[in-house]
Order: sequence, then structure tokens, then C-alpha cells
Amino acid sequence: MMGAKLLDCQNAATGQVPVDWRVSKLSDIADINPGRAKPDSENDEVSFLAMGDVSEDGRVIGRQIRNYQDVAKGFTSFVENDVLVAKITPCFENGKGALATSLLSGIGFGSTEFHVIRAKKGHALPSFLHLHTRDESFRRSGERSMVGSAGQKRVPADFLREYEIGLPSIPEQQKIAVILTAVYDKLDVIARQIEATQTLKRGLIQTLFSRGMGMQDAGGRWVKHDSFRKVGSQTYPASWQWVRMGVVAPIVRREVEVQLEGSYPELGLRSFGRGTFHKPALSGVEVGNKRLFVIKTGDLLLSNVFAWEGAIAVAKPEDDGRYGSHRYITCEVDRARASTDFVARYLLTPPGLTAIGLASPGGAGRNKTLGLSALADIKVPVPPLPEQFAINKTLDAVQSKIGLLETKRERLQTLKRGLMQKLLTGEWRVKLEATEQVVA
Repeated sequence: MMGAKLLDCQNAATGQVPVDWRVSKLSDIADINPGRAKPDSENDEVSFLAMGDVSEDGRVIGRQIRNYQDVAKGFTSFVENDVLVAKITPCFENGKGALATSLLSGIGFGSTEFHVIRAKKGHALPSFLHLHTRDESFRRSGERSMVGSAGQKRVPADFLREYEIGLPSIPEQQKIAVILTAVYDKLDVIARQIEATQTLKRGLIQTLFSRGMGMQDAGGRWVKHDSFRKVGSQTYPASWQWVRMGVVAPIVRREVEVQLEGSYPELGLRSFGRGTFHKPALSGVEVGNKRLFVIKTGDLLLSNVFAWEGAIAVAKPEDDGRYGSHRYITCEVDRARASTDFVARYLLTPPGLTAIGLASPGGAGRNKTLGLSALADIKVPVPPLPEQFAINKTLDAVQSKIGLLETKRERLQTLKRGLMQKLLTGEWRVKLEATEQVVA
């Protein structure tokens, strides 16, 4: 599929490209923000794409239908196979844009924050130009060219007109587009698989934390609960106990005496249940008068300023021995009564977060602080340990699948970035049949 590495090259504004490629400004090979398109009849329906209808990976993810008369004024118009590029920050930097296809009557309208690039026939393929707008170098250059005030900065049309690319023959453009589009298609499939598995996980959490796993019979088989009771506005198995956090997961503080010559690697918590992350180590001098507490594997961790939005996690083995400030609460779950993972997962359910929110009075952000005594008074469900472990096992399996898919996506994204850089600059050449070797 790939030819030899680039040897003969020429200099261009965007870097080196093969000597047999043209170096062209986009305005030479495409119309930038061309004139308005109109359907055959003013009574026709047309496609409509709001900014939310295009993704950050360059795809159309939603389609609307509007009457032409409703969008004839005040919106951006485009036609089949036009390339859309978001112009406003942060949409541009995040990659918002799309190749407009499958438009009703071949015509579409959309956000005024779109630039439109229309490839000139015989010079460039729409799919090839679209790939260039996905490239990181294009985004970086556009970001440097933005004009306007903070929060309202936009990429000017002149940036698009003057932007230079290396342009191979139409057959070579086609093959490059096929290769890279195939990678994007695989990424799209993985993204859909992740979304579906996350939806499954949310459904399982809702079911398992309201209906439970059941009870084991003499043969070890799980039999569904048949008796339930209301706790607040939610229904739970009647056999579940409800215990104060202060009893089942008391707060444990392991304060250290900071030494000036010491090194103190800190631990951070991500919101929305996304786990822990590692901060750089601080010297004792940098710590200053700040109080530090040691974190141990298996600790239940809560941020006292962001627990209300899900900054809750269980310390992993790689987190052991790191430090948290007074902003981080560590609880030690009574393993004879409860699983730390189970308690953490309950606190991340809607009822759990509601309880955390009520224990965190104040405004948004750092003014919404989790009180220690209020945390201790929160009641959590405590099913029999075998049921807790079974619930954890079910959710661990789903999370493991999500993790494998995310790893697969990361590897494919790395491959995609490398392929784009090499194929769009001609560092790697695609092989063409003799009958295809015609320069556009």
C-alpha cells in the first residue's frame, strides 16, 4: 500500500513535500465561503446542521430538517461535499467540522460560525481537503491566526485562503483519503462501542443499586430479591442494611511532619468518577505550611470541594504513599462489613451524589465544601458481603471492557496521527497503478 520514504522534496510553507506535488493555496483549489445556495423551490425542505450536530472528530452526528424559508437568511449555506470548519474558539481548536454529505436536496444550512470550503473540480477532492482540516498543523496555524477578544476569537477567512498544502494527483489524493478515512471509520466504530458499553454500565448501576443482585440459594445460584422498601424516594431490597458513613467508613487522617529536604508526590482526584491522577512531587520548601496526609492503597478518597460533582475514588496500589492536602478526605472502610469499591460506587450513583450535595452547603465550586460531620452522617446501603462482591464483579467486567476499548482507541489515534503526518506531506507515498498515474 505504501511506497518508499520521501527522498526528493521541495520546500513549502507547510514543510517539505514531494517535488511532483503542487504547492497550492486553498483559495487556488477551492472556493472559500462561496455564495449562497438555493433549492429549486422556496417551499423545499433542506438539511440543517447546528454546531452541536458536528463532532470534534470531524463527523456529522446529528441531522435536522428545516423549511428553506426559515433558514434562507441569517445562516451559513453549503452544498453536498462542502467542507465545514468551525471558526470560533474553542470549537475550532477542538476540531469541530465535517464533510457535508447526504444533504436533503443536496443543500444545507447551518451555524454562522462555520467556514465553508468548496473544492474546485479537477484540482482537489473534498475528502482530501477535509483531511487537511483535521490535521494538527492546520489547527495550530489557525489558532495562531485567530482575531477578536477572549472568548469570541475566530479564525478569519483569509487564513483559509492563504493556507498552503501539498497537492498530489487526483488518484493519489483518492488513495490517501481512502486509507485515512478507513482509520477514522474504525475510530468511529470504537467510539460507538464505548458509548454503548457506557450506556450498559449506567443501566446496570441503576438496576444493581436499586434491585440488588439477589440472594444465593443452597447451590450458590443468585435468586432475585422479592421484598423491597423505600428509603427516601428510592426503592431498595428490604434485606439491605443502612449504616452511617462514620460507622462503616470512618475518616482517617495520617498527617505527616513535613521536612524541608523531603519530597512529597501529591495525588489528585478527577471529577465525575474518573479516578485518581498523579501530581508532580513537591519539596518540603514548596509545601511550606500546607498540611499533608498520607494515602494508602484501598482508601476511600473524596475531595471536600468537588465531591458533589463526583470527585470520589478508591486509592489504587500505584497511589500508595502519595500525599493529599487537607482538601482531600480519606476514609477507611470496615472490610468486615463493606467493600470499599461498593461504597464508592454507591456514592457516585444519583442518590449518593444527592446525599453528598446536601452535605456540601454553599455555592458552586470551591464555595461548596463537604462537611466532615455531615459526611459521617450520610447513610449508605450495606448488603451482605457476597452480594456486594457480586455487584462489584459485574461492574468490574463492564469497566474492563470499556478500558480495553479505550486502550484500542488510543493506539488507533496514535496510528492515525502518524499516518496523517506522513501521508499528507508525502513522506510516505501510496502506490498507484500505471493507469492511475495522472497529475491533476
